[in-house]
Amino acid sequence: MAKGIMLTPEQQIERRCEIKNVALQLFKEKGFQKTSMREISEVVGMGKSSLYDFFDSKDEIIVFAYEEAMRTIIEKTKEIVASEPSLEQCLRNIMRNNLVYTKENNHFIGWLNTEASYLNEAYQKRFNEIRYSYQDIVQSVIEKGTAEGLFRKTNPALAARLLINAMLSIAYTSRPSGTLEEMLEEAVNIFLYGITDTIQ
Repeated sequence: MAKGIMLTPEQQIERRCEIKNVALQLFKEKGFQKTSMREISEVVGMGKSSLYDFFDSKDEIIVFAYEEAMRTIIEKTKEIVASEPSLEQCLRNIMRNNLVYTKENNHFIGWLNTEASYLNEAYQKRFNEIRYSYQDIVQSVIEKGTAEGLFRKTNPALAARLLINAMLSIAYTSRPSGTLEEMLEEAVNIFLYGITDTIQ
């Protein structure tokens, strides 16, 4: 923050969100690699050194943005789990919500999911912690369905990851076979019933 000006914790969060929003717009327009911290600071209207008081790097900005987006999807997912008694419908609603989130954040989610392994260890840890929190919720729905005999016994952790990653494949496909929503419904059907003729 600017020297001599003390910001409240709320003002600091607000400033970080402002910087994040500017950075994400620049990443969308120019690409992550071609956007510099200097450019971000200029658009935000602060000195580069002041920018570093809020974020150490572009990597930190994008991980912060991911954490913020994931906190939103996690809260919504918890609401779905708490309010939907049908576990099959619960999974469908979770994935619909997942697709909305992916569409809204596609300018950085695709990049982050392919480049996360290049982040430094601290940022990778933050990225993985919140991602795994979400995966654990989806996994818990699958485990409950298995315990109740609705789903066959399988590796629930792998099943959760496969289902979530299917949404990425839909959102970023170069050969769409329908609208995103249509592809989502078919992907969930394939996940739940396989490709045998057992859809009821």
